[in-house]
Amino acid sequence: MSGHSPGKLRLSSSSSPAGPEDFHISPRIFKEPVPLPRDRLFLFVANIIATELLQGDFNSNFSSRIVKIHEMRNPGLKFEARINVPSLQIPRRFIYWGLVRMMDRFVREGSYENSYYPMTWKGLYAGVFDINFGGFEEHQLNEQLNITASNDAQVKAIQVPGTPTVNPILTYDSRVTTKSEFYGSVRFNPVDLWMSVIGALVQVAELPDNRNISSFGGGFPTRYKVLQAAWSAFSPGPWSTVTPLKMNRSLLSRVVLDFLIKSQLQDDFRQMRVRIWDQGQLVVEGGDFPLPANALDPGTGVDTA
Repeated sequence: MSGHSPGKLRLSSSSSPAGPEDFHISPRIFKEPVPLPRDRLFLFVANIIATELLQGDFNSNFSSRIVKIHEMRNPGLKFEARINVPSLQIPRRFIYWGLVRMMDRFVREGSYENSYYPMTWKGLYAGVFDINFGGFEEHQLNEQLNITASNDAQVKAIQVPGTPTVNPILTYDSRVTTKSEFYGSVRFNPVDLWMSVIGALVQVAELPDNRNISSFGGGFPTRYKVLQAAWSAFSPGPWSTVTPLKMNRSLLSRVVLDFLIKSQLQDDFRQMRVRIWDQGQLVVEGGDFPLPANALDPGTGVDTA
């Protein structure tokens, strides 16, 4: 692989993808718990984060006090969040942190079930989100939390890829192409790989939208020992007339999300390399790498140009 070698790529210095210590969620199981489809759930959560990081910066808000998201190809899988303060909108970062903590809890407990999560911020109740599959209705959540239904809702649908011919929700100029391949004998635990993707996407969301990035390394290193990495690979020749895209949040999220999508679609958990071309010119390369057991705070991994 050209560009940086894995040894030169260090973890992002961004804060933990699970959020700061003064953000908390309190897991609650519905009265009639329903199993969630594990693999599909990872795709759904990763696509929520990858989609929303393109809609606004890390500290921006949703346009409503209530957000409802469902999967177009599997509408039984739903996510809903609502903020508790009538005059406020839902901060995107609360949803990112909450989803990471929810998935981490599912993994550690080995149980994936319909559940809801009151959120607190700096000791104050901030709101609630839930994840559900099947016959769950909104009135059940309202009943359990003793709240009143509201029409002030922003409803979204995302398309999660289900076959190799279906592209993810992230769309780009038709001049951009992506190719990925598995290689080598290193195989990752699927959950470690997927959790590191979700963690890395939150760290990508923290980057400024207008910044060109030369290299990135991210994940969830305190629990899941996989590094998601990407670096700029454009090296124009003396007669080049191409002015390609620079690596930014959009292209970076495309690389990171591809590790999860392709591993599930092909049921292959070996190391991957991802390359992105713009107008026939290689512009971005990426790969996933095993982290050493003591890699808790290796330093900054985001270089900007």
